[in-house]
Amino acid sequence: MADWSTRYLAALDARDKRESRHKLYINAYSRLADRKSVAPPSSSPGAISFATDQPITDELTRLRQDLTTTQAARSSLATQLHTLQTTTTTLTTSNTTLTQQLTATHRQLASLERKLKDRDEELREKKKLVEEVQDEILALTVELNAVGREKEKLKGENGELVRRWMERMGREVDKANREGGWE
Repeated sequence: MADWSTRYLAALDARDKRESRHKLYINAYSRLADRKSVAPPSSSPGAISFATDQPITDELTRLRQDLTTTQAARSSLATQLHTLQTTTTTLTTSNTTLTQQLTATHRQLASLERKLKDRDEELREKKKLVEEVQDEILALTVELNAVGREKEKLKGENGELVRRWMERMGREVDKANREGGWE
């Protein structure tokens, strides 16, 4: 759909370039035509007026008025065209700028989404590591408690063995003292 409008605008640009070479002549002719349409036809002194000149003069006057109206409309349309071309250029520039900003914003959004995804993955991994460390601490605590109970049990057993050994040695010493007469 844009193909026809592109071709049309290209044709208008080509016409404008072609006519711009003759702009001086076109403007001079337009001014002359405007002056002629406003100024009453001059009659040369000594000119003979025929009865048939009146319809031609009326027709000429009407044509000059039409020309004046057409020139005014052309001038108005030329001004509107220039305004619209300026507006089009401004909007095209604005559109290009906004498109570039949108593209940059999309890139930034994608970058931030990647960073967020990476951060979420990192947090999940850290959470797993914390859970593993807590499990290890719990296992070591249970093992430490078991070793502590075993130590207390062995300490009690050792104390019992030392007490029994001391009693036995005490009996042997008492026996040796009785046999040796030391008592």
